[in-house]
Amino acid sequence: MKTKMSYQHEAFTILREGLGRLSLPLDLVDEVIERHMAVVYEKGALALCEGNTDDMLACILSGYVFVYCPVGDGNRTLVRIAGPGEIIGYADYVDEKGRHARMFEAQVASKCTLALFSRDLIARRLADLPPDAVISILASLNTFWSENLRRFTTLLSLPLKDRLTIVMSELAMRTGVRDKEGIILIPEIGHEDLAEMIGCSRPMVTRMISEMMESSLLSRRGKQYVLLKKWDFNNNGYNSQKSDRRAEAVSKRRSSTFAVPAGSANRGAIACAAPGPGGR
Repeated sequence: MKTKMSYQHEAFTILREGLGRLSLPLDLVDEVIERHMAVVYEKGALALCEGNTDDMLACILSGYVFVYCPVGDGNRTLVRIAGPGEIIGYADYVDEKGRHARMFEAQVASKCTLALFSRDLIARRLADLPPDAVISILASLNTFWSENLRRFTTLLSLPLKDRLTIVMSELAMRTGVRDKEGIILIPEIGHEDLAEMIGCSRPMVTRMISEMMESSLLSRRGKQYVLLKKWDFNNNGYNSQKSDRRAEAVSKRRSSTFAVPAGSANRGAIACAAPGPGGR
């Protein structure tokens, strides 16, 4: 049985790997981690609000969080299912008063712990770096956002079944645990959630899931999906050579005790399961 400290250690390990890919200095990463504030949120709580200017970022230490994009009239679209080690709250915009305001909102899918830290701390530390280090970070950030845009564009151009395959493959890479049958998706995901993430109706997702099960690509274990050994991670539209290796690496370090209930939300436009800087 894992302890609270082991969960946090695993999450911060994933966070360090993600921020390392953005070329952030290790001493800056360690300082951010040392100065975090851990907060426990109950299921259903709105952890981060759209439009908020509190200047805080969050790293998920345990549990899973649904990240939504409000689209007006009280509707919202599920953008991402984020898990341990991933950063949420980093996407923002400049409001009418010149403040950095949060673009998305995050709702807790099950009881979870978030590590909150200040964006201002990172900004002040970055201001002290030499120009060549800042240029390297900017290049890494440009690559990160370019990869996000590529995934989004790729999904828009694919048939619905291929979109569903990509989203489930990415969830397996980030939240999966491998066993003798295949890879278990630890978050409990509803057909409504999958429909939002690929931009189609719930009945269409239900039909495609049934076809995948009939083809022995997918199965259910309780409320969780299992991507069976016949699942083709190379047939996902991009990053084909890296997908299976990433799935293997991530599944080895995930704990099978993480689980979230299937959420429900209003349908919206297509939303990509793109990687966050803390979990790529």
